[in-house]
Amino acid sequence: MNAPIWSDLETSAFETLVGRCATVALRKSDSRIAALLALMALSHARLDADVHDNHLEADLRVHPAPPGHGPAAELLDHITCIVSDVARCARGETRLDISARLDDWGYAFLMVDLLGDGAREAELTAMAECVGAALTRVHKRVEELCTQHLRAVLTRDAPQAAFLSRGLTLQAEWLLAPYLSGDASRPDILVRRAQALGLFGSLVSALREPAITEVVDRAEPLTPALAGHLGLTEAELRAFRGSRDVRASIEQWDDFVVAARRLKTYSVPRHEWPGAAQPETPSAWQNSPWLRSPRTHLIRPDYLEEKEAGVQDAVLALKDDLIRPLVAARRPPGDLRNTTIAHFASELDFPQARHGCADYRTFLLGLHRAIIGTRKPKAFQEAAALWHRRAASLSALRHEHTAERPGWPALCAAWRSHDGRYEVVALTSASDLVIEGNAMQHCVGGYYDVCRRGDTQILSLRRDGHRAATVEIALEGSIEAPALKVGQFKAIRNTRPADDLHDALRDFLRDLRSQAHAMNAATLARYRRRMHKRGDYAWRSDALPLDHAREAYPLYRPLLPRPAPASFDLWCAESGLVDTIDRAFAALGGKSPASPR
Repeated sequence: MNAPIWSDLETSAFETLVGRCATVALRKSDSRIAALLALMALSHARLDADVHDNHLEADLRVHPAPPGHGPAAELLDHITCIVSDVARCARGETRLDISARLDDWGYAFLMVDLLGDGAREAELTAMAECVGAALTRVHKRVEELCTQHLRAVLTRDAPQAAFLSRGLTLQAEWLLAPYLSGDASRPDILVRRAQALGLFGSLVSALREPAITEVVDRAEPLTPALAGHLGLTEAELRAFRGSRDVRASIEQWDDFVVAARRLKTYSVPRHEWPGAAQPETPSAWQNSPWLRSPRTHLIRPDYLEEKEAGVQDAVLALKDDLIRPLVAARRPPGDLRNTTIAHFASELDFPQARHGCADYRTFLLGLHRAIIGTRKPKAFQEAAALWHRRAASLSALRHEHTAERPGWPALCAAWRSHDGRYEVVALTSASDLVIEGNAMQHCVGGYYDVCRRGDTQILSLRRDGHRAATVEIALEGSIEAPALKVGQFKAIRNTRPADDLHDALRDFLRDLRSQAHAMNAATLARYRRRMHKRGDYAWRSDALPLDHAREAYPLYRPLLPRPAPASFDLWCAESGLVDTIDRAFAALGGKSPASPR
């Protein structure tokens, strides 16, 4: 039997189309029909792709071979580019789009014309299904070719990345040096890049910088160039050698450059680096706090707890209650239009471009001395846990100094059980939350903002006149008729309430939902509409006054280095915080600082 030729495939495709829609026979010479025949013939042809030494482009082979021009040739050129690109640039899914080409060739108008020629809708549907099946077969084969071509190129040029199957990462693209495809120098460059990745794969984003890439490609000394680029000493750079396996360096979108810069920015001694700054210690870098993105920059990331936000919350609160008021008081006069100074006064941070400068490191060291002192992370985390017992009181203080209208409406009037033993009382002010939190030894004060907004109610469940449990009820859905959803329900020290308290809570909710005990629905709805519209549930963005800081300071003494001075003003002076802030203003271009008021 003779081997099929391209015309045989097209003839078979034409017969198939006519079998689906007889009207197609009237348009045998139509160029749009020719395009469909090319697609259908291609879907039954055998497609293979070869690679050439030192080239990334795919050599597409088709059997039987189509003519060198026309729709089939256009489709093959498009497929060749798609298959080649998978090994030339980092991207996700294959971007093959033959449907768009069919549109360009007038497929939609062809269907209209066939309808005008007398074709029935059922015939056109059958024809479209046939074309769709051909599209599916071609797409599937092209996806297979992409995978095969990528594997072949990686196995040849970058075997350390051969595990990739869906496409290149940016790191793998760098390893392949696609812009040098076919260049005689490329094989040697590939070897050098692989060696550089093997040494400092954890810093691959720095390796990919044009200046460092040039050093690698020219076989110039890498260590001094990379160290200088990152602002590290060569001894510090050695800490990152072998700190991450090559696969992870290729696969992961982020790397350790952020850790390198943070360690320098916070002036961390080398012996406190992961693995004591020794090379080839990847286990020490796993889950390192220096690789995470903290919510605050005021203290070193290794002082923050991995899974708990307690320390971050404590530091952020200290920022608003103590440091920002001092910064506002020390702000140089006459610089209201200085955006850099304004940003510092608000965020206590330098512009991103200046995070590597000595002045910024001095500022962070000053904060560390004032907030942390000589304590290690565990000791500071324990102090933050003690501070949290006072967080509710601090919420109350902020409320008193910022809220336009204190408090919020109660969910309902006080409820009593039928036997008179149990009572549920809605807490309607920051002070109420403070008292409840202190009595129950938990941090219910943290619910202040959602209560203030009107989206949550905190209720005190009492037994025989004594506080027994605290209930969180979220108001979800419609403002006019909210659904009540029970959230946290805790007894003293966040323990599980006794069974009789669960029974009392169920009785209360039943009475509330059945309206046996009235809910303040209208009052709550008015309040929530006003609060959602005005948004004054949020604390003001400008700094609190120094008087607030002075009043709040005693509640922060457990968090600060011991012995903490007796007053806020003494702490600011003795810790060097005043000098730290004044130096920061001077470094950022401010004028002489003002005296605290």
